Amino acid sequence: MFTLDAKQRLYFVLTAIFLTSLLVADIVAGKFFTAFGITMSTGTVVFPIAFLLTDIVNEYYGRRGARFLTLIGMAMLVFGFAIIFVARKLPVANGSPVPQEAFDAVFGLSARLFGASLVAYLVGQFVDIHTFHLTKRITASRHLWLRALGSTAISQIVDTTFVNFGALLGAMPLAQVATIAAWSYVYKMVVAAALTPLCYLAHDIITRRLGIDPAPAEDEGDDAQAVQPAQ
Repeated sequence: MFTLDAKQRLYFVLTAIFLTSLLVADIVAGKFFTAFGITMSTGTVVFPIAFLLTDIVNEYYGRRGARFLTLIGMAMLVFGFAIIFVARKLPVANGSPVPQEAFDAVFGLSARLFGASLVAYLVGQFVDIHTFHLTKRITASRHLWLRALGSTAISQIVDTTFVNFGALLGAMPLAQVATIAAWSYVYKMVVAAALTPLCYLAHDIITRRLGIDPAPAEDEGDDAQAVQPAQ
């Protein structure tokens, strides 16, 4: 009989939430909003969830678990884009409750925007993973807040720069793109700081109540064992 232990079940749940957040953020990213004089993509609102989940996976499943999550996310982004592309190309029926123009307006993610977001995601995630575990080794697994915020601070410089300049440069003036990128970064860091207590809460629940120990900072060879089927 196929069974999963608590650590494996947690990994699948975290992966499901992460992928949902990632796909939804990419789908809604084409709409921009202004709040308090700041213009940002609506996709930015969803991404803090991905920050928190990435930190949890990094902490409990190590580099290999986080990399595997990242690659699944990349594959699902490509798969989701392919499904939307096919859906847009299918001929619209007479009397369709959603006309082709409206469907394209919502789901017509350009290849340029998709490419920019995919590269930003992939590079940003790997920078986050490397920075998180480097900080974890240096601090001997102390100061969870430092590795969580530090990895986000560095990785989001890469992510925010790639996605905004890659997608918007040429469509908007350079100064406007730079302003959007800068405020998006500030927003992400403010939210990441606000979510830091949730990292500690999740750490407490997972370690004390679920009985799952964090992955050791020194050893990445055993990090992926928890995602293998139990015997």
